[in-house]
Amino acid sequence: MKKIHMGLIGLMLLAGCGSKGESGGQSSAARLDGKEKGSEFLAYEHNVSVDTHEAQVRPLYEKVVAACKADTENGCLLLDSSVDSGRYVHARISMRAKPAGIRKLVALVAAEGDVTSQGTKVEDLGRPVLDSKKRLEMLKQYQAQLQDLEKRSGTNVDALIKVTKELATVQVELEQATAANALLMQRIDTDLLNVAISAEGKQSFWRPVKRALGNFTENLSEGVANAITAMAYILPWLIAFVLLFPLGRKGWRRLKGVPRKN
Repeated sequence: MKKIHMGLIGLMLLAGCGSKGESGGQSSAARLDGKEKGSEFLAYEHNVSVDTHEAQVRPLYEKVVAACKADTENGCLLLDSSVDSGRYVHARISMRAKPAGIRKLVALVAAEGDVTSQGTKVEDLGRPVLDSKKRLEMLKQYQAQLQDLEKRSGTNVDALIKVTKELATVQVELEQATAANALLMQRIDTDLLNVAISAEGKQSFWRPVKRALGNFTENLSEGVANAITAMAYILPWLIAFVLLFPLGRKGWRRLKGVPRKN
């Protein structure tokens, strides 16, 4: 029983020691504007804003969403999408895909409207990937040693229960670490694209006029409400002025009527 406890303590100490990290991992493909060598752990996020006619906002939105769903070759994943046809017509789409798929989507958006802004943000994930690999190796090594210790536990039920419980904990941590590492590699191997579609620069001449007429009643009621609120603040001061002004004027006249002393 004492040997089992010593073994568990030794394995817990091993869990705190990391092994040498590997420099492996697939290098991401060239991005929109190329990619420098030695930067295989970079995560790219692209932002594109396009301006088009009001009538083309929704069709372009639907075309981009459909193109992403159809691009299984590049693993395009639709993360978020919304379209607003209310006061200001605009749409937003967030997608994740391989660099080749991102280039196709950017070309599609640019061909359907005027690109007003375009930018790329890069995040270096080299350190998180290295730490993730070290943790995975540590947990796998710890799991293997626990399994070996489980085999050598023999008929010692108490020791076997403790080792089995520790094995279950390690298995959960190993699954979580594997999922976290897979998420990091997904961010490296695929790019994030945010597309904003609007019609601010190409809205019709009568659109602002119609919007103003539509909001006339609301703006009128808001103006009346603001006027009433302002009157509520001004009224007490007006009453005080009406009451005190005659007294002040009378006092001023008395001061002027007092003869000066020689």
